[in-house]
Order: sequence, then C-alpha cells, then structure tokens
Amino acid sequence: MRFWLLNHFEPIPTEHEARLMRCGMLAQRLVKRGHEVVWWTSDFDHYRKRHRNGCDRSIRVNPSLEIRLVKSLGYRSHVSPRRLVNNHLMGRRWRELVRDEDPPDLLFAGWPIPEFGVEATRYARNHEIPAVLDVRDLWPSLWLDLLSPRLRPAGRMLLRRYFEMTRTAMSHATAITGVTDSYVDWGIGFSGRTRTPLDRSFGFRFRPMSLDSQDRFEAERTLEALGYVPDERIDVVFAGAFGRTYGLETVIEAGRRLDAEGSGRLRLVLCGSGDLWDRMEIAARDVDSVLVLPRLELRELTYLYEHASLGLAPYRNIDNFRRNVPNKINEYLEMRLPLVAGVDGAIASMIDDHGIGVRYRSGDGASMADELAAIAAEPDRLAALQDRTVRYRETHLASRDEIDDLASHLESIAAEGRTP
Repeated sequence: MRFWLLNHFEPIPTEHEARLMRCGMLAQRLVKRGHEVVWWTSDFDHYRKRHRNGCDRSIRVNPSLEIRLVKSLGYRSHVSPRRLVNNHLMGRRWRELVRDEDPPDLLFAGWPIPEFGVEATRYARNHEIPAVLDVRDLWPSLWLDLLSPRLRPAGRMLLRRYFEMTRTAMSHATAITGVTDSYVDWGIGFSGRTRTPLDRSFGFRFRPMSLDSQDRFEAERTLEALGYVPDERIDVVFAGAFGRTYGLETVIEAGRRLDAEGSGRLRLVLCGSGDLWDRMEIAARDVDSVLVLPRLELRELTYLYEHASLGLAPYRNIDNFRRNVPNKINEYLEMRLPLVAGVDGAIASMIDDHGIGVRYRSGDGASMADELAAIAAEPDRLAALQDRTVRYRETHLASRDEIDDLASHLESIAAEGRTP
C-alpha cells in the first residue's frame, strides 16, 4: 500500500547522524513491511534553524521511501508570530503541491501543526481515503496552561482560530492516535464523537546508537571540546528543547543550592537547543553544578547517557505533561536512567508505582536539590533505583515494539478504507 506521512519538525534520514524520531521510525517500518511511503515535511530544519534546500524538493531515500520537502518561511523562535505565519504558508503550499498527486491509501498527520491536520483531513475527505491524526502535543490547549487563570479567557480568544482548526481536523479524522490514552481522549474531546477501537495510543521508542571504539573516541573528543568530561560526580542529564514548557530556571536554582551545600558531588548536564538556550547558558556560567551544552548528535548523546546516572525531566506541571509520557522518558528508561521529575500524572504514577525515580515539587529548586543531594549521600539508594529501572525496562519495554504496532494499525485502517 501507499502511505503519506505529514510531520514538519523531525530530522530526516538523509541528514548526517540523523536521530530518527516517531515519524522517521514509522516510515522505515512501513517500508520494511513492504509499503511505499512519502514523507512530507518542512524544508526548514526546526532544530538547527536553517533551510535544508530553500525550495520544494524531492529526496529519494530508497525505492520505497521518498521525502518531499515543502518550501517554508522559517523562524528564529519556537514561539513567535513568524512561526505561525510559517505554518500557515506551509499548509497552503502543501495543498497546492498535492493537488495533482495520486492519492495514497492512508494519510497520517502528526499533531501539531493544526495546518497540516486540517489540510490532511480535507484532502482525505475529498479523495475518500482514511486520515489518521497522531497527537504529540496538546496544541493549542497547552498554551492556556502556561497562562495564569485570569489571563486564560483572553488567551482563548487569541487562540480561537486554532481551537476551531482543532475541532475541524479532529472531527474529520478517521482515527485519532497519540502517545498516551489521555492524549487520544483529548483529541476525541474535540471530535464530537465517542472513542472507537480505531482510536489507540502508541508510545514513543528510543533506539540508542551502538558505539564502537572509534565512535567512543570521537564522542569523547567532541564532548571534551564542549566542556564535558566524565568524572566521579553523579551526572544528572537533560536532553531536549530549551523552551517555555520546561522549568529550566528551576534546574539553575537547584544547581546554585547544590553549590552552596558544597559542589563536587553532582552535575546537572543540560543539552539541546531552543529559544531559552542562550539565557540558560549565561545563567549557568557561575554555577559549578550545572553544565549547558548545545544539541548533540546521536553518537554524543548516547555516550553522554552511558556516563550519566539519572535522567532529568523538568517538565512544567501542566496538563500537556500530566497526560503524557514523552519521548524523553522512554529515552532515559531505555538507557537505564532513573527519572527525576516534578510533574504529576502519568510520569508521577510510573515513578511511584515502580520505584524508578524520585519526584520534586514542581518549580521548586530547593526541593530538586534536596532530592538529588539525598541520592548523592546514599550510594545504595542510587544503585537500588538503577536496578529497579533495569528491571522495569526489561519487563515493560524490551519486548514491545509500539512503532511496529502502529504500522500494523495503520495497515488495517488503510485496508478497510474507512472514512468518517
């Protein structure tokens, strides 16, 4: 069968040391299962903030996988009017590009962005093919959660257009998938219908790079140039977006408190990219217990994870994360790293039910510092956390391949050819 995937921000497999994410892994799995895939994505590299080509372009990865780059305006900031304009123009451009294309058997669109979701479901209805929306973020609801209660009515008015787009897209989707059941339920809430067996959740999966001796040498040299050298300290690592949905200022505050208590036992290593990277890098310069690094390639990231002891998940305590088990969590667990988190909901339940991490009070740097200092003072406690994390991985993660399950689910929907 022929599948179209729409996702605007993930790395693509032709890029150097591309770290494939959900859409990239799904594309490869569908090809492996004998299908043809066209992956529509932006010409603009979301993470490196640069254009890949500057125009519409087709990239043939192999006989069964084609990547179609959609000309994009680009933007400097994750959260900005220019990015909204970029998304609008990209959705309109995609509509033009597919006008004369032969339709696929199924269209799978990541959410966000709403523009792709609306255009995908419109195209699918016009051509009587199924469209599946895959909820990755509760966009635009998450932005209301970041506002104080008194500002939310005004925020809802400003975002009214995007809420309408969400209702339109979700109501026209053949099926709604997502990374958790709660995310699927969020989409169903906008759809105006009841949930069916077609609406299912499929978790993220992270596949680390297998490092040989040369890889380790190169990774060690690269990280040393950036200021990271493994030592006797307990490394607590965060790798992700330096954005407003993370409480990174809480991490800086925790680092200052650890310094005051006597630095040298713990190191908070933050790596990634995003709007707040410069601010966090400057704030951490006089904090011995915090090291800020740029976004790493998969080789260096795998090396860093291998030398870390804990995985830091400084999500803000908002509905977008209370309902979610993000990719970051599965990365840490796959690398056998116990979790350090301050968010309620699904992640908190994992920690409490299975003993695979510690929780601090959201937005409270002193609480984070106290929890980490207590672990550093009790080596046996850290070892016990790591042992339970290894057992959890082997019991709950190692035997599951949710990307393959997702591919199978899409096959069944495409075969039935269901439309709303």
